[in-house]
Amino acid sequence: MSRKIKHSLEFKTAIVKEVLKGERLITRISEDNHIGLSMLQRWVQFYKRFGEAGLRPQSNNYSLDTKLTVLKSLKDNNLSLSKACLQFSIRSTSVLSNWIRIYEKEGIEGLMIERRGKSKLMPSKETKKKLLKPLTDHEKILEENKLLRAENAFLKKLQALIQKEEAEKKRKR
Repeated sequence: MSRKIKHSLEFKTAIVKEVLKGERLITRISEDNHIGLSMLQRWVQFYKRFGEAGLRPQSNNYSLDTKLTVLKSLKDNNLSLSKACLQFSIRSTSVLSNWIRIYEKEGIEGLMIERRGKSKLMPSKETKKKLLKPLTDHEKILEENKLLRAENAFLKKLQALIQKEEAEKKRKR
């Protein structure tokens, strides 16, 4: 998965204004600035509709009422996801796709659940270890043997690195 890149407001504004001048093709501007064409088109649409405010970072917290209003509008007005994003000032169609999927699967209750971040329901690693059955004497010995082998391998590698550094120092003299 690629890393999400955030662009400054000044950069977005300059690129959008360049597109709106119409002196160069939007595809060329997209390529020259290493921006996806669909993202650039979305920036232009938001700029045309909301001005510079449409390019500013936006809060991703939406109320249940907002979610239900958007979903109702999608269904009643047969809007595309991109048109709904423009109408309701939502930056990404994937947000709407997720709401639709959750609503169809879990209903209104599903839309009320906060889904960002690490789940609080997942047990920690310590809890998982405690849930495991106690080790037998044989298993304890095997585990200790495994740890000692790892420690031994680490120390051998460390010694080899130290010897290598010392040999390099002698060669430089």
